[in-house]
Amino acid sequence: MIELERKLQKLAGEIRKKYENIKSKESTKVALTMPLLQALGYDVFDPAEVVPDYMITVEHQAPYTVDYVIMQGGKPSMLVACTHWGTNLDKEKNPLYEIFPLTQARIGILTNGVVYRFYTDSDKPGKMDAIPFFELNVMEVTDTSIDTLSRFLKHLFSLDALLPAAKELKREREKSIILRKILNKHAVHKKEFLIYIREDIFSSVLWSLMEFYKGVVVANGCNNFKRLEIFLFTMRCDLLIIDECYFESLDAFCEFIYTIQYSNAKFKILAIMSSQTDLEQVQRLLKKCDVIVDILVRPFTLKRMYGYVESAFGLKKPVETGVKHITNVQIKSGMILAENVYIPGKDEPLIECGVVLGDAHILDLIKHNISKIKVHEDSYKFINCWEFKKCTNFEDCPAFLNVDADGFLEGVNAGRACMYINATMDMCGGGRRYKSWEEKIKVICHDCDFYTMITTSNDNKIPPSAQLIEHMDKNVKKRKNMDAARNEFEQRKRTKGGS
Repeated sequence: MIELERKLQKLAGEIRKKYENIKSKESTKVALTMPLLQALGYDVFDPAEVVPDYMITVEHQAPYTVDYVIMQGGKPSMLVACTHWGTNLDKEKNPLYEIFPLTQARIGILTNGVVYRFYTDSDKPGKMDAIPFFELNVMEVTDTSIDTLSRFLKHLFSLDALLPAAKELKREREKSIILRKILNKHAVHKKEFLIYIREDIFSSVLWSLMEFYKGVVVANGCNNFKRLEIFLFTMRCDLLIIDECYFESLDAFCEFIYTIQYSNAKFKILAIMSSQTDLEQVQRLLKKCDVIVDILVRPFTLKRMYGYVESAFGLKKPVETGVKHITNVQIKSGMILAENVYIPGKDEPLIECGVVLGDAHILDLIKHNISKIKVHEDSYKFINCWEFKKCTNFEDCPAFLNVDADGFLEGVNAGRACMYINATMDMCGGGRRYKSWEEKIKVICHDCDFYTMITTSNDNKIPPSAQLIEHMDKNVKKRKNMDAARNEFEQRKRTKGGS
């Protein structure tokens, strides 16, 4: 290790002396790249060990050439692609992407003689990763980089030992790349800044979030407040989203929120909680948070529904759903659709709807913030789902919108109109199993003047909006007659059994 460090320091000194005289790629290879390979113990003058200008032939294509190939056991082990020392590797097209799958090599190195980027195929065998698992800058050597580089010493090199370590190194490098992007963006965009806490930080969702937001800070583990605290106080953050599902218990979730608030944080907090949370706990958290919701809207399902809702209620633009929409929210506003949440933008009106259903604590939250909500004609009613059957007069409501309302509409005389949207693909409801969507809608909405049915099944094509509205006069009468006949039958059955 000490010997390797000494050689790297010597090479850095040579670069400072020679770089002004290095005018070409070939000069870079001779003056900078070959000395590093020698420092790793390879004989650059032995073609059985290091092959210069290694040619790879492909049928019906022009041959590819690699600057150096390090051999092991007579087979390619590492590919080395070189550029001029002044080349910015971030802007240079990496030739190894095309060459790597054509060889048996498992390591690819892209270098300008000063910076060396090491790649492997940890994501998909045979396809080189887009992100290097290790980057060495000869001019800025650290103890960590020396330890990693020592794995490539000729007498220590082993693919079996290196590849598992390379996968972990790549994960660590992904962290640094993400944070560097965040810091660069934060220098320009100090508002609309989001900290999103989740454990599966390397999922594909994270990369999509990077496209949607101005910046994202990720903490590896929700309970690691000390690590998060650095970001909370060194960066201006507008919104912190905390999801209960990533905590071991509700107590741990609440304790984390309290800890953040005790630190006098200036950002807003959106707490995502389960619907089983009791009202007392919600009231306690409401003192610490700007808003508490049950669950974020289901993006895939609701995007398929909102196309019709847009035309039915005359919205001027499609309703965006999912986490992406949170960047523009007014935190103290919201509309509850059963267990779903839609939070409108600053200048975006809510769907024109007369009734909002939700659990009791959510309704209390909405009532508390009613002045913040932009309402059409001030015609909203807030009704607890379990008290819905008591309500019979909706004359001042333009429409009724309910998502996944199994059992809530049964037996209700909704004076004007009802729009029923089933968003869950669940064929069960109201304590029974329905044979079809039509039966489910008719059973639940049998007392409404008319209804609209929207399904999200691939097997059910959504017809034109004009065809969705059906008058229920005949069905209501038929339903009442069926109920009377059923009651009469049950009465006779009980009487017969009693006798």
